[in-house]
Amino acid sequence: MSATYESIVLFGVVVFFGYAYSALLQYRGEPGALRWGLQAWLFVVLGVYFVWFWSEGRRTLPMRTVGVRLLSEDGGPPSRTRAAVRYTAAWAMLLAPIWAATGTGHPAWLLLWPLPFFWGLFDTRRRTLYDRVAGTRLVVDTRPVA
Repeated sequence: MSATYESIVLFGVVVFFGYAYSALLQYRGEPGALRWGLQAWLFVVLGVYFVWFWSEGRRTLPMRTVGVRLLSEDGGPPSRTRAAVRYTAAWAMLLAPIWAATGTGHPAWLLLWPLPFFWGLFDTRRRTLYDRVAGTRLVVDTRPVA
């Protein structure tokens, strides 16, 4: 539920910052350096968004609404560095099977795509693979938001 709501919020963020990039650099969708620049720009924008909201006890609006909190292994709020590791690891684990499938030309690599999520079914603390790598965990937090 939180991920679905987050995607709706992020749609607006991506459209706004993508439009700003396109307007400032006159990018019209053609392949080349500007496309790579747009992708890098959006990666950084989303990184700033998530690292800011995941660190130091903050939560995104969907996390507050659904009642989810991100904690570090010691039970405290994650640092910015730990949040950045989580963000980078999640992207790497999401994109690695896609890159492998396009690089080798064999679509069987795509079967690894859900692995980071299914990892939570077997982890004793129900953490995804990128949470395990980053030393974080999601917990249900139904306390009222102040």
